[in-house]
Amino acid sequence: MSLKHDLKNIVVNEEVSGPFISLFLPLYPSKDNFKFDDTEFNSLLSKAKKQFIAKYGEKNWSKYEKKIKATQNDIIFDYAQSKSLAIIISNETAYHYYLPRKVDLQVRVTDKPYILPIIRGYEYMPSYNIAKITRSSFEMFTVKNGLVSQMNLSDDAPVSAEQALNIDTPDQKIRMEQRGGGSYDQFRGTDVKAEAEQANMDQYFRMVDEYITKHISLKDHLKVVLMATEDDAGEFKKLSHNHFLDKEDTLTIPAVINHETLEKATAKITKRFIDESREKIEDAIDLAHSKKRYLEGMKDVQAAAKEGRLDTTVIAHELAVNETETDEQVQANVIAIDTLVYGGQVDLVDPAVINDQSIVGILRGI
Repeated sequence: MSLKHDLKNIVVNEEVSGPFISLFLPLYPSKDNFKFDDTEFNSLLSKAKKQFIAKYGEKNWSKYEKKIKATQNDIIFDYAQSKSLAIIISNETAYHYYLPRKVDLQVRVTDKPYILPIIRGYEYMPSYNIAKITRSSFEMFTVKNGLVSQMNLSDDAPVSAEQALNIDTPDQKIRMEQRGGGSYDQFRGTDVKAEAEQANMDQYFRMVDEYITKHISLKDHLKVVLMATEDDAGEFKKLSHNHFLDKEDTLTIPAVINHETLEKATAKITKRFIDESREKIEDAIDLAHSKKRYLEGMKDVQAAAKEGRLDTTVIAHELAVNETETDEQVQANVIAIDTLVYGGQVDLVDPAVINDQSIVGILRGI
């Protein structure tokens, strides 16, 4: 996620300082177009002004207001299935993030960026690749933090079997040429034709598998999920040598491909990856207990985060969704920032998973 990079820039760059205005705005997607509600945006702007002046006075408000309005005009909506937009404004910079989950409409004006709703928006959302494959073509989509977009492939990608193999592809219709006298040519035996088509398909699938492995999987190390018919997926999986290929699920190819249909098509696999991530953090918590790397208590966790000793900060889910600003929430937000800046991760869980604590830390291994 780019949030880590941006937070590091905020901490390291002396020119970037607070106060910070953090705005969170629901989006309203429809197929490949979406927008945010101008009325909601103007309402947030009005609340931001009141909070800003109450805390920091009127002197610099106009500068921030101009930056917010400029950000509104400059944002390009790349992901039509995004559910929310987060905007963080500092004295010098503006950052924005597309969130795959709905977060509450809210604004915070604080000394540090308010990032807990962003963590909630990304919570457990997976990143993986999708290979849409037929016997005649293939294309790739990438899923980053739950948001789908088409992947640009290199010019040498075997996107067409007809071009890659210099043949007519199996799923083109067979054309029969009528001869004189109303009779038709005798075609080759069905078995011979089927064997040739099978050989062509196998060769093409091997070429696609080799390309994906070399040019994509060995670079990003993300799982590759097939989008194909069950028969084609079964054949491809048998031939594949890609260790990153997901053998468990196959996505159905939508009749029409756009962000809306891709979101529906990926819902099942995304849920599976989310569930797996939840299980992993619970396992990590259990392991931290047994290895004595588990830290409780807000003060101890905060000190460890500030010193860069935390591998993971685990926060009770309610702290990230509660709109009421509390001291505990402010502290949790600072700990989350410190953890991410030092390269750690932040996860949200049900309080029962962490013995009804509000926040715990997992120390780095020795």
